[in-house]
Amino acid sequence: MKMFRRKDEGFTLVELMVVILIIGILVAIAIPVFNAARATAERRTCHANQRTIEGAAQQYVADVGGDISAVDAMGLLVPQFIAVTPQCPTAGAPAYTITDGVVAPCGAGTPAHGDYN
Repeated sequence: MKMFRRKDEGFTLVELMVVILIIGILVAIAIPVFNAARATAERRTCHANQRTIEGAAQQYVADVGGDISAVDAMGLLVPQFIAVTPQCPTAGAPAYTITDGVVAPCGAGTPAHGDYN
């Protein structure tokens, strides 16, 4: 009489559930970290854009004189003082505006005029 041996190949349902649970925990940890990194990158991009616009506005005032608080201030800066109009990194946010010489934040939650901490 021949004895049948059970093959121990493959995974049990419990082992698969444990692996899925571990992957779920890792994803639950990774998503908030990714979102925080993305928000930081957007904020820093917005700060860099604000500094670029402020520098171009200061160059405009130095070269042309007068005030940069015009309605179409960005139109005065492009292309002579800044190559292209910087785009806000936050999707769907309004464009940068200049009011009384101050660059208003675009929507990435940044402060206006030089407070880049």
